[in-house]
Amino acid sequence: AKKALKLALEQHPKSTGLKLVQVEMLIYENKLDIAEKLLNELYAIEPHNEELYIQKANIFSKRDQHEKAVEQLQIALKYTEDLADVYNLLGMEYLFMDNLELAKENFIKCLEEDTEDQAALYNVVYCFEFLDQHEDAITFLDSYINANPYSEIAWHQMGRLHYSLNQYEKALRAFDYATVIDDT
Repeated sequence: AKKALKLALEQHPKSTGLKLVQVEMLIYENKLDIAEKLLNELYAIEPHNEELYIQKANIFSKRDQHEKAVEQLQIALKYTEDLADVYNLLGMEYLFMDNLELAKENFIKCLEEDTEDQAALYNVVYCFEFLDQHEDAITFLDSYINANPYSEIAWHQMGRLHYSLNQYEKALRAFDYATVIDDT
């Protein structure tokens, strides 16, 4: 990937997209100062590019400055067309800050934008469980399943929740639906 990026940047040295890929690689390698410098240069060229704010948030997150990461992601929401991705990132930042209520809200917003996001579905149920809101989780999953009746993950999570509340017949019914949808 590094070689391909190097060649691409040699051929297209002014490409903002390629420079953003370079920033992402620098962040991955924990070269945060270099990545931040490059982001600042890109900001001067394209201040309305949501990816700048997402990558800036990644830098803050890696530095355990989660409040600043949230601020950057809030800005990214103004410019992005992929709201689900940004809401998911916001949910993760709130998880890092142990603010499970806000994490849950953002994972729910993510699912409203992308009903297929399985990680967000797991995360929202995790938040409900950690907050000891099992009945609310079941209500949420009921609503989710009404809109997405073939989600084996939702049915499985529903079964787990009913089981934890000693509602074994409801748990068995939910597990049965999950297995009918995906018998593996």
